[in-house]
This record gives sequence, structure tokens and C-alpha cells, in this order.
Amino acid sequence: MRRALVVLALLVAPLAAATAQSSQFGVRGLGAPGRALSTRAFSAGGAFGLFDGESGLNPAALGRVSALGADFTSLQDFRHVENPAGSASVREARFPFISIVGPVKRYPAVLGLSFANYTSRDFTLATVDTLPLRDVPVAVFDTLSSRGSLSDLRAAGAYRIHDDWLIGVGFHVITGSARMNFHRVFADSTNYQSLNQGSELSYAGVGLDLGLIRNFGPGFSLAATVRSDGHVNVDKDSLRAGTIDLPYSFGFGLRWRARPKLELASQVLMHTWSGANSDLLAQGGLGSDNNYEASFGLEYTPNLRRPARRPLRLGVRYGTLPFLIDTGEQPKEFGISAGTGIRFAQERAGVDLGLEHVWRSAGAFKERTFLLNLGVTVRP
Repeated sequence: MRRALVVLALLVAPLAAATAQSSQFGVRGLGAPGRALSTRAFSAGGAFGLFDGESGLNPAALGRVSALGADFTSLQDFRHVENPAGSASVREARFPFISIVGPVKRYPAVLGLSFANYTSRDFTLATVDTLPLRDVPVAVFDTLSSRGSLSDLRAAGAYRIHDDWLIGVGFHVITGSARMNFHRVFADSTNYQSLNQGSELSYAGVGLDLGLIRNFGPGFSLAATVRSDGHVNVDKDSLRAGTIDLPYSFGFGLRWRARPKLELASQVLMHTWSGANSDLLAQGGLGSDNNYEASFGLEYTPNLRRPARRPLRLGVRYGTLPFLIDTGEQPKEFGISAGTGIRFAQERAGVDLGLEHVWRSAGAFKERTFLLNLGVTVRP
């Protein structure tokens, strides 16, 4: 059994009982896509993401930041999973987004650095089979596990043209690894020894995005962004194993202050993951398809004198996932969210909290999950 068995098993093995940290919809392809959102944007379904300088979707949004600050988010995932092998309850904890943003003195410009989760590949799959060995059927118990993810490191800047236009550009480094282990145990342990095979996949790529925000007075804004991630090089145990095309991404959003205390926003994000389809099929996978996400959200401010003190945020979103988990069935997801926050120490520190309930499905594969997002903001 060669090390390539691990890679092949990852791509074509039937899904079975999952004792995974990450979603079962992240087993195929490059994993479950991340969302580069601050807790504030997360709480509103992502609808404010293209206008939020603390998120990582639109480099032009950095121009809305007026003071140096750092933001840290943590995410707790409580999930109930159903598939043909049965059902289980699993949980996960990760840090999906970190950013440091600050204005440039004497210039209408803002610079920022951020770390975001690009995709997650943490899972453990168990299968049971029977193999004919020496003309005798022998039961085997296989376990395939993966631990790792792809990360998105961004350096970006934005420039303000009066108060009407914000333009931004960002440079991305996409990197990460997935450590995989294949373990087989034979029911006849007297005549057959168990085996263990390990392999490590590492990834490297770069991307570029451009963003724009047009303000029509203080009450209405439009945003747009385009991003190209090129391709990612895949190395297996330090040897080049191939490349996978990454998507072009497009985003469009609008923000409207309907009332002094009420702000509404909506956005649509699209990703051309079909470009990776041929690469994944060539490696024995099920392929990928273009995906999108549409969201709508609001933020209600009870006290205009202290707008950052316990605002109410609500949101809803619907979208599809890029990597097929079953032939001919693209996964989809729907989520509703809510959250709030508070600032203290003369607005130099703050805590935001968001909760989202998400339903994902693709044929017989289903998930219900609660996502608890906690964000901490520090302004030196």
C-alpha cells in the first residue's frame, strides 16, 4: 500500500460515520469554505460584510476605519449530522478571523493585515468492508482522518476620495496543510496485522482583490469587489502533486439608513469554483461547481448617543457550497442570525456576540448547527 492511497481515499471513499470537527460538507475538494467576517457582520448574516472595515471581504471598506485597532474572533460550532451511516452530534472550536487595521497619518488612507480561514479540512471517517484474502472473506475496519486547513493572509489598503469614494486593493497569500492518516484493522488479528499510513498535503497560492464603495450621502452606499486567487500548488510529502484552480469572486452590496436608528444592508457573493472541477475529477473526486451566497441584515441602535452600546443585529442568508458530496447534488445552506455588542473603556475596547442557526443539506446528507461567534476589539 503506497502513500498515494491516503490521497485517493480522501477523494473517493464513501462517506460513513463521521466523528469530525468540521462539517461533513468539507470532506470533499479543498474543504468547507470559511467566511472572513467580523462578529458584527456575522450577526447580520454577513449582509454588512462589504461595508465593514473589520471584515476581510472588501479592501475598500478599510477606508471606513478611523482609528488603529485589532479584532479577534472565535467560533464555537455545535452540530447535529445525518447521513446514510446514521447520525451524530459533534462540536468544533476555531479562530476564523483576526485583523489589525489603522489609518495612515496625514493621508486619507488606511492599511490593514488580516488572517482568515479559507477552507477547513478536519474530519474523521470510519468505514467497514469485507475483503477476500487467500480466498477467505475478512472484515476490515478503516479510519481516514484529516487535520488541517487553508489560511488566507491578507495585506490591504484603502484610499478615500473626499467622502464619496473609497477604493481599495488587497494582496493574499493562501497557505496551509492537511495531515492525513489511514488506519486499517483486520477482524482476524491473528493472521493479519493492522497498518497505518500517513501523508501530508501542503498548499501555496496567491491572490489579488480590488474593491470600491460609493457613498451617496450618509444614508446610502453601494459596494463592489472582485477577486482572483489564481491556482494553488499542492505538494504531497514535499513533492509536487499537482495544482488546483481557485475561483474568481465577485461581490455586490448596498447599505441604507432607513431611520436614524435603523440601518439595512444586503449583499451577494459569487465564486467560480467550477474552474477546479476538472482538477478534482482528474484526481478521482466528485468535482465542484460555482456557488453563491445572498444575505440580508439590519442593525438597530437603541441609543444614538451611544451607538456601540447593545445594538440589535439580525440577519438571514441562503447559498450553495462548492464541493459536491454526492453525485449531481450541490449542497445548499440556509441560516438565520442575531447578535449584539458593547463598547467600554472610552470606546477603546469592546465585545461582540453573534449566534447563527444553519441548515445544510445535499440529498441524504444533512446538518443542523448552532454557531456561536465571539469577537473582541481593542483600540490602543
